[in-house]
Amino acid sequence: MKQAGRHSHVRQIRAAMSLACVLAMSGPAFSQDNAPVPTLLLELNALQQQASACRIVFLAENRLGTDLAALSFETVLIDTQGVVDRLTLFDFQALPAGRKRVRQFDLDNTECGSIGQVLINGAAACEGEGLSGAECVDGLELTSKTDAEIAG
Repeated sequence: MKQAGRHSHVRQIRAAMSLACVLAMSGPAFSQDNAPVPTLLLELNALQQQASACRIVFLAENRLGTDLAALSFETVLIDTQGVVDRLTLFDFQALPAGRKRVRQFDLDNTECGSIGQVLINGAAACEGEGLSGAECVDGLELTSKTDAEIAG
């Protein structure tokens, strides 16, 4: 009787292990549906007054899976009243895949407190091996650590 109980226990363990293997193989690591979506993270990190200029600081992280040889965005600055202040081009230069980079831009004759929103209007350049150019806008993930909003 003891021997039969032991074989039953071994069968239960084997069945549990088989089930665990099947579940592990069907989990996120093997599922194409749960593969990470390529993104380009752009964080409006700081607005710093520098005499009569406003320094806009971005933290960018290239999660597209390939190095970007060139990246620039057509950007619209909108004041706190919702009025378009200016259209400008921010050149983020090269961004290696999987790495964070800080980029800053000084806007002459601008009070940081007057900036209500930074609108990414489109990509003027999005160059990297295997990229069509649309990935830099389609995969854009925007966040802000300032009082100003960032949108795209």
